[in-house]
Amino acid sequence: MSKIKTLIKCIFKYKGRHYNVEDIMPSCLEKETAMFLYKDGNYSDDIYRAALIRIRYGDDEIPNLPKGSKEIELVDINVECN
Repeated sequence: MSKIKTLIKCIFKYKGRHYNVEDIMPSCLEKETAMFLYKDGNYSDDIYRAALIRIRYGDDEIPNLPKGSKEIELVDINVECN
């Protein structure tokens, strides 16, 4: 039995450095929906973005940023449903 999921690959920029991160949604989302979530929706806040960076690069890579700080820029996003 295969599980359908959405793989989201983002490139974030913080203080001149680029971070390649991945996130997975447990169900298949339409590309437009996923892009909205990461650009303007619940997953667009720096608290969530910083958490994704820490998962990939370690806890000391980026400080805890306050909600709504808008210091982490979304440079690119790729959405794959498989």
